[in-house]
Formats: sequence, structure tokens, C-alpha cells
Amino acid sequence: MVWDYNDRTPPLRPDTARLRFIPPLVLGSYKIPHVIWGDDASICHEVPSVVSDSMHILVPKAYLEIASKCLTEYLPFKRTVFPPNEDELLPCYSDECILLASKEKLCITADYIILIPDILFHFDATNPTSIQTPPSYFELPSKFDKVGVPSFPALVSAYLLCLGESGTQNFTGFQKGRWRMGDLRARILGWVVTLIAWRRREPWEEYYNGPEEFPVTLKEIRNCLSLESIPILDSIYMKSATLSAEPSDQS
Repeated sequence: MVWDYNDRTPPLRPDTARLRFIPPLVLGSYKIPHVIWGDDASICHEVPSVVSDSMHILVPKAYLEIASKCLTEYLPFKRTVFPPNEDELLPCYSDECILLASKEKLCITADYIILIPDILFHFDATNPTSIQTPPSYFELPSKFDKVGVPSFPALVSAYLLCLGESGTQNFTGFQKGRWRMGDLRARILGWVVTLIAWRRREPWEEYYNGPEEFPVTLKEIRNCLSLESIPILDSIYMKSATLSAEPSDQS
């Protein structure tokens, strides 16, 4: 796919967004801390992502069960188990994740909901400074302000921390052979690079000799990230320390 970075057409139509965000609206209405994640988070930052059959939602570990209960009581979903060999739509990030499946063909554009402990992605869904409301271009009614969307700096910082050394050690679902750990890192790397690239306003090189050579937009992004995530960002865009999808072997 060749993307036009000057195109700012909303990646999801308003009528589709209203249906898509009903599950997190339910959680927000019951004051359950949460944020939408993955591709759904990307579309809230103008990235033209494919909306899949599954919706990823981060919830603090202490709220996982109540979140599952609310969604199964107020929406036509049922709790189920992850299949033994997940495809890319149903990744079991850890044994603590909860999978909900729709009981019937829904007008809601998600057949599965994956509830994920926020700590796995180094995110705090209870921190209001890391969360914003859905973007105005979706033209959502005011009640959808209850939907938790990760802010751009918090989202990118969380992804970067996952790519750091031992940043994926808590993803027990991948350690059991359901996916290769490299597949997980490649997916996260794809999310973060696309989020950053979609904000660029000038030509970029593939790699740079150091942060002082970064283009203006990349410097602005770098300056808004958490301090611990900045070295990981630098490793992606610097020639001397490019980041691999596969972690190096530790002897």
C-alpha cells in the first residue's frame, strides 16, 4: 500500500465509529478504566488502519473481571477461550487476557473483544494524563467522551518500552509457542513506526547518524515521549543501532 501522507481523510466513517466504539463506551459508562488499543488506537490518531474483527482494550488487571462482566451483561458477547493456535486477529498476549465472542452477527463492527492487562504494554489506564477522548473528526455524540483513547505520547512511549530489552517478558501467551516473540515485536514495531510516520510534515531519511540530525517533526515527537522510551526511539532511526524485530540471544 502506498499512503499519501498529505491525505487527512478520517480513517473511519462517523457512522461506523459510533458502532465500533460501543464496547468501550459501556466500560466508560460504568467508570471502568480502559483504553482502546492496537489498530483502533491508531485510527484515533489519523492512521488509516484496517479495522479487524477483534477489538483490543487495555484494562487494569484489577478490573478485568468486572469489565468482562459488564460487556457480557449489556452487550451480546460471551466469554470464551482462546483457540490453541491463534491467528493474528486473536493473539493471546498473556494467560490473563480475556476473550469475548459475539453471540450473534452484530451491527457492532467487532466480533471479538480482547481484554488485556494494561501493565503488559507498560500503560496505566488509570492515569488521566495519558488518556484523551475520541477525535472530533468522528463526529461522535458527547456520551462517547467516556471512551478512553491513549494520547499520542503515551501510546508511542508504551509501544517503545515494549521494544526495549526484556520489554515483552510478561507476554506469557507468546512464550508458550502460540506466536513467535519476534512476531509480537514486529507487530508492535509496525504500530509505532506507522504512528510516527503519519505525523511527518517533511521528507525523512531512513536512518540518521544521531538525534541532532532528526527532522523537525521527529524531534518534536521525541521531546514529548517518556524519558525511558527516548533511547528506544533513537535506536529505530539511528544507523548505529537499528532495532531488530527479534530480540538478541542472552548468554
